[in-house]
Amino acid sequence: MLLPTHLAAGQAAYLAACLATGHAPGLDESLIAIMAAALPDLDCRAGIVGRMAPPLSGWLERRFGHRTFTHSLILQVIAGAGLFYILPWGFFLALIAGWLSHTFTDMMTPAGVGWFWPSRVRCVLPGNERYRMKPMGWGELLFLIFIGFTGVLLHWLSVDNAGTTGVIRAAIGSLVTAREDYDAQKGGSSWFLRVEGRNNRTFQPIDGKYQVIGGYKESGFILEASTGPVSACKTESCDWYISHAVLVRGKTINTKTQSIRIGSTTADELAVRLAPWMAAGAVYLSGSFEARGIRPDPPTVETTGTEGVTLHYTSGTWLKNQGSLYMRNLDITVQLRTRGDELPDNVSISEENDTCLHPLLAKWVEETGKACQ
Repeated sequence: MLLPTHLAAGQAAYLAACLATGHAPGLDESLIAIMAAALPDLDCRAGIVGRMAPPLSGWLERRFGHRTFTHSLILQVIAGAGLFYILPWGFFLALIAGWLSHTFTDMMTPAGVGWFWPSRVRCVLPGNERYRMKPMGWGELLFLIFIGFTGVLLHWLSVDNAGTTGVIRAAIGSLVTAREDYDAQKGGSSWFLRVEGRNNRTFQPIDGKYQVIGGYKESGFILEASTGPVSACKTESCDWYISHAVLVRGKTINTKTQSIRIGSTTADELAVRLAPWMAAGAVYLSGSFEARGIRPDPPTVETTGTEGVTLHYTSGTWLKNQGSLYMRNLDITVQLRTRGDELPDNVSISEENDTCLHPLLAKWVEETGKACQ
């Protein structure tokens, strides 16, 4: 096979591996796949790759012969076993996929490959020589065009869907399986949900693509709609009823979380502490606390009893709008989602609050500043 055919096949093999494993492809990994698809031809000093390193390629060709040692299964297994523990998963996937693609495309030529080297058995694909491709022939040209179009399709599928099962589930459109995929892969990417369904309040269709804020209850989602966060599930209890759902991967992001457990503080004090997080990206709050006068705003803010408050991926801007709200028994998780590489430091907050007192205590204390809301 010619070098362009190997490069195209290596890229297609890498994208197919990304699709099969649910791994998001990257440009740097694609370059590794291309290099891995070319390097086995170091054992041919007359080839393009061999001419780049003549001493090494000459020695390999004299010592082992062409399409033997560098194309062999034993070398791929030994090298792969070692590199699995050294390389990041994406780079390992790209290297192995590109390398194996070179071997299998060379099997499609009349001479085949000594894949089981040091055995002299030559592996070919297919078995009938009439259907194997001659280098620089029309068969190879048509194969190159086919593999090029296949690579484009695989890129779209691997970027837009969560693995091979994601492609199948996209056709089925199950909300439950979309939630399972989201729970398994959330954190490294932003996610969207392409849905078909209706608004449970107005009965109007809500078909479209919406950003996922987080999971909701057992099998639902909280989605970012034009009117704000909405709950989406397959029951009448949510804002939206979903009949068909497809999970779509967005851009790569960094996620940082921190748990905050504190006896008492105020909303503005906590907002000040979280200011560096809010400046770095989108901040969401989940957990519970006690406070008076909180107006429920489902699905992100729910109240229980007289003072119980539960947050479900509530935006950090909600906290900034609460002013000097007095918060007790705070047990929340703060989550930052950002596309930046630098993450802010953890939040440090004290229970000491000199700016205000609980409303029930303020009237009993002399020279108090003011009561918390």
